[in-house]
Amino acid sequence: MFDRPDCRPLANTLLHDLVDHRNPRAVLGEVLTIFSLIHEDADTHFLRTAHADTVALFHGEYPGYKCCSTRYHDLQHTMEVFLCAARLLHGHTLAGRTLSVRDCTLTLIAALFHDAGLIQSDSDNEGTGAKYTRGHEERSGAFVHAYFDTTGQPRRDADYCASVILTTCLGITPDVIPFTSPEHMLAGRILGAADLLAQLSGREYLEKLLYLYGEFAEAGFAYESMFDLLSRTHGFYAMARARIEGPLGGVDASMLRHFRNRWGLDRDMYSESTKRNMNYLNEVLRVGPEAYLTKLNRGGIVRSLTPSA
Repeated sequence: MFDRPDCRPLANTLLHDLVDHRNPRAVLGEVLTIFSLIHEDADTHFLRTAHADTVALFHGEYPGYKCCSTRYHDLQHTMEVFLCAARLLHGHTLAGRTLSVRDCTLTLIAALFHDAGLIQSDSDNEGTGAKYTRGHEERSGAFVHAYFDTTGQPRRDADYCASVILTTCLGITPDVIPFTSPEHMLAGRILGAADLLAQLSGREYLEKLLYLYGEFAEAGFAYESMFDLLSRTHGFYAMARARIEGPLGGVDASMLRHFRNRWGLDRDMYSESTKRNMNYLNEVLRVGPEAYLTKLNRGGIVRSLTPSA
């Protein structure tokens, strides 16, 4: 990993070579570096506290909650969304649209808690958090309100984050969310795009879709099989691109500026990684439902599935 400001990656570096997405501390370090490029010497105490509490929440160490029980929507996913949102904020700064310290902080805290609604309470002993998939964005917003109250933060800041989180719901467009300013809407669009970009570009995205199948089954989304879900993934990609380019305002156009400025790379590495995933998906689908698992070898995910999966 490239953990020094003066350490420039080679031209053939891939997205996940830059920062270890599995390491919350490494992700936080990069986000704080990016934040300093947007607002030098800004106070990041609350952001760092929220990050620590997010890690505790997913690990089952936050009072009143069990550990994360969803293997697709896990801590790594949240860290990837957190990092992607920071990169988009930086890209917009370079494009001449800088959000305030407050806007940036609350956008990133919304990223940290956008899937908190999938975490079960201590008293919830039925199934997994996947059962909350439908409407989990509202549950995440409720968690944010309770968290901000506990930490003594203003109610209006909790409202801000809850509205931003709603943009991660694919059934909602930003125009129906009660944003309070154009900057607030931009924050929402950035998080909505970051949630999609982080998933589609994931190094183990195709393998983790096998976990998503189980989450969807518990939530009541009908797919015939894991292979059926994979076969519909090109359609999901097309929908995601249409959402990013349409309702979310094409905010990912700023990503290239970030990588050029931060890493000296004239590449949109999220776009590159996503295209590699979609191209490899063709190979997975080509071998058919009898052999597709032999093509999914990253992360030991296939081995972790039960024989009946």
